[in-house]
Amino acid sequence: MSTTNFSISKKANNGLCELKVRFSYDREHSYRLRTYILVPQAAWNASKGKLVIPRMHTGEHKHLSQLQTQIDDLSNYLKAESLVAPASADKNYWDKKIQEFHKKGTLAAAPLFTHQASGPDMGEDVIDAFKAFINEKVTHNKTKAQMEVTMRDIERYILYVKRELRLKEWTSTDLADFKHFLEIEHTFFDKNGKCKRKYQYLYSASPLPWPPKARGGNTIFGIMKRFRTMLNWCVKTGRLDKSPFRTFQLQGCVYGTPFYLTIDELNTLYHFDFSQRPKLAIQRDIFVLQSNLGMRVGDFFNLTAANIVNDAIEYIPGKTLHDTGEVVRVPLTERAKEIINRYSTTSSRLSLMPFICEQKYNKAIKEMLKLAGINRVVTTLNPRTRLDEKHPIWEIASSHMARRNFIGNLYDEVQDPSLISSMTGHKPGSRAFERYRAVHDDIKKPILQIFN
Repeated sequence: MSTTNFSISKKANNGLCELKVRFSYDREHSYRLRTYILVPQAAWNASKGKLVIPRMHTGEHKHLSQLQTQIDDLSNYLKAESLVAPASADKNYWDKKIQEFHKKGTLAAAPLFTHQASGPDMGEDVIDAFKAFINEKVTHNKTKAQMEVTMRDIERYILYVKRELRLKEWTSTDLADFKHFLEIEHTFFDKNGKCKRKYQYLYSASPLPWPPKARGGNTIFGIMKRFRTMLNWCVKTGRLDKSPFRTFQLQGCVYGTPFYLTIDELNTLYHFDFSQRPKLAIQRDIFVLQSNLGMRVGDFFNLTAANIVNDAIEYIPGKTLHDTGEVVRVPLTERAKEIINRYSTTSSRLSLMPFICEQKYNKAIKEMLKLAGINRVVTTLNPRTRLDEKHPIWEIASSHMARRNFIGNLYDEVQDPSLISSMTGHKPGSRAFERYRAVHDDIKKPILQIFN
């Protein structure tokens, strides 16, 4: 079902603003288009997306009624055309359709914008620029998906503030307002996950797969950082003179001390009898193998037998593929070899291990730790409230903890970030290792003896 949502540009010329339309006719086709129609700024009702027409039959009443009729006709025209539009129809296609609509005289005489509108050039549409950035710069599938989510966040924000906000119009104030939007967006839905009526227009134009949850500071930082990366690219390619982030202070991520399983806990898990749960035993072996390799789960799930070279795993981390492209080599431990050999002849699959989807893998990790009695209480930092919380370690375990198991236990033995990063794929000088420099109680206690 196609929808049209009208709004006006923030730029006014003699009290008139250009009318814009957000036209959507399925989940994959949503465009913000020029209508080439001017409407009085004072007569526009932003919440209703239509003109306010006075009841008295004056000259103003007649003029505004004609304009609203033209707007309604345009809406109906676009909806009708969407039924016969080719699959290749894009933004340029619909822009030409609107211009053809005017030329055919389907609308009554209306004040139109020309393509040579006066005023400073505010650059291209920010969403179009974002799409160009993704197409030209982003190649890693997971990064591409994250960038597309950020782009849709920006698209909904522009609809929310009812301003056009072209690429060159963004300021540090707009960035602060966008950040606030990310903080409050979850309040647009009720406790049952149903969108409140006043905000439904946002999601008809830019649908979400599920209702947004309250975002933590680290999540918002990630979104803002991706937007900053895109704007920096716009500066480098000449689309933008300078980034608004130059005058915007972006608060960094806040992490607690990383928690991980000790060697004793890993041994307990590996030797626990899961004979009554054979499928869980398989995922236990996969988790222990990942803990012996220290790989990010995306890279880990991509492993095949071809990655085994001279008793070591060799791979190029997806996260640094286009930065350094360096090959990471992790020698296989005896336990790792034992696990790989256990599954090497079980099937003709291409993957190294019988992997399942990441969500089910995370669920299995929690379950296996709980059944094995690994319930040590750890202190974590809640990313939303920024307050510390206590949890049994199985309750907050995930696939990424396997990477922490590898790094943390190695760091306990040899505090050499260069040596460890050569096996984890971290960039040289990565600050990630600073979080593993936790001083243990067995180091603290002898020092405190001076007070006895």
